[in-house]
Amino acid sequence: MMRNYYVRMLIWMAVSAAVSFILIRLFGLIIGLVLSFAIFILLNILVNRRMLNYGRGSFSVGITYRCINCGYRFKGGSCPRCGSKMKQAEF
Repeated sequence: MMRNYYVRMLIWMAVSAAVSFILIRLFGLIIGLVLSFAIFILLNILVNRRMLNYGRGSFSVGITYRCINCGYRFKGGSCPRCGSKMKQAEF
């Protein structure tokens, strides 16, 4: 998982450097830098939006608790079975 992240990051850096180089060669230094920064920021926003929307709706994340005393699983508060307030969180 972590190796995949670093590979993707290196590819992203290489592509952005190549696009910046091409834009600077085509439009000159000032306009090329402005365009490359604008493209870089817009692509980052789009990728972040896509990654944030990726996990939505697939499953609901909720914390359930397990009573240490009797082992009953419940949501929040004290155990409805035995009334104990000693609980362990389960994700």
